Amino acid sequence: MYEKRNTTAPFLVRVDQDLNAFGVPTYEVAERYLPSPIAVHLVGYLNGEEQGVAGLEAAYDDILAESSDLEIVSCITTAQGRLLGGETPTLEVESAGTGQGVQLTLDADIQRLCEGIAGLSMTKGCILVMDTNSGEILASVSVPEYDPRNVAKSIQADDTSLINRSLSAFSAGSVFKVVLAVAAYEKGLDWFTHDCTGSVEVDGQVYRCAQGRVHGEVNLRGALEQSCNCYFVELGQLLGGKTILKTAELLGFGEPCAVAPGLKSSSGILPSEESLDNTGQLALFSFGQGGLTATPLQITAMMNSIANGGVYLPPRFVYGVVDDTMELVSEVRTAEKAAVCDEDTARVLRSMLQSVVEEGIGGDAAPQELTAGGKTGTAQTGQFDENGEELLNYWFSGFYPADHPRYTITVLQDSVIEPETSSAAIFASIANGLHVWEGNGAAQTPETAAKTS
Repeated sequence: MYEKRNTTAPFLVRVDQDLNAFGVPTYEVAERYLPSPIAVHLVGYLNGEEQGVAGLEAAYDDILAESSDLEIVSCITTAQGRLLGGETPTLEVESAGTGQGVQLTLDADIQRLCEGIAGLSMTKGCILVMDTNSGEILASVSVPEYDPRNVAKSIQADDTSLINRSLSAFSAGSVFKVVLAVAAYEKGLDWFTHDCTGSVEVDGQVYRCAQGRVHGEVNLRGALEQSCNCYFVELGQLLGGKTILKTAELLGFGEPCAVAPGLKSSSGILPSEESLDNTGQLALFSFGQGGLTATPLQITAMMNSIANGGVYLPPRFVYGVVDDTMELVSEVRTAEKAAVCDEDTARVLRSMLQSVVEEGIGGDAAPQELTAGGKTGTAQTGQFDENGEELLNYWFSGFYPADHPRYTITVLQDSVIEPETSSAAIFASIANGLHVWEGNGAAQTPETAAKTS
């Protein structure tokens, strides 16, 4: 299209119909975005020069920029720069594209299911779904979303929508108690019991269970079912900071996860061994508070290690670079897998985490079909609203189905006072959708998945 008749100052106009019938030649221009964007925080966005500046768009910009043909529209003009009458501009290929692309591990059906559920159920947070047996990420959702075609709007709104919460670090809370459960078995302290009176004192400092609940005498299974802070404070004192830290490191805490070249998650924060010589700091660490922070990706990998039989699998987002026939030409290598605990320990811990859902405080996570296991978590953030109420992080991380896990799922709702839908219930909605997807080959709609949870 030309701004003025008989001039060579072209400008672009997006049209929704074929204009050739009206004598107006049109030319298709390849775009790097889907009409309905998906996984926007992971994929990233382009700047005004069509260069990738965030996410996978930035990591693979050199490959993606050369994928399509470089085309030019040329036309014949007079010496004065006017179009010659009767001449039609022609489309020419200046340089051929490579046809290469980047193949992700995401499943589009599962991704859209989770995006829909997140949109219905949370205002700020994230969802991750991992293939239990491979460590491949099948869905990665962060809320609020943004429009990669209008990033300026999100910047002006200052609504934190550009943050990829799946890769960012947050206060972990009680979901971290799974680390102590692994350490207890590895150190032969799985026998430990504690008579919970609702509070416990360590060197003059009192630590309480949520809402001051009194759990009575509990073993490790009962402490996980009821998320008994007092039990884990005492267990932490027995284990010691060095043992807990070693187990946490084996499970991937304290280290970033590589997503793609130049793109990695936050490392989170593990307290130093020296700081845990302070019994108060050790007490807080033992139920996921204090200086500890972790990414939802780390929590997912931790839970997955229990679900798959005791092996830590580095999360994987990208298979590699593919040619125009979808054949891999360059594979992305992940870190080596590592044994965290023996298979018998993992099996017992899976049973305990299943009890959290069936007998304990994680009942909202129970799916409509089959069973699930997992752990709740509520973490203090140190942030407060205008009324002085503290904003909290609400976690649920678990696996589905419990008997032979195929999916490891983590849900985080970030910095809210009390969510309308619990993170455990969101987990159940995802599990319901996955069950239907496996049966029909297509993911359930978010609305139906939520109704059947």
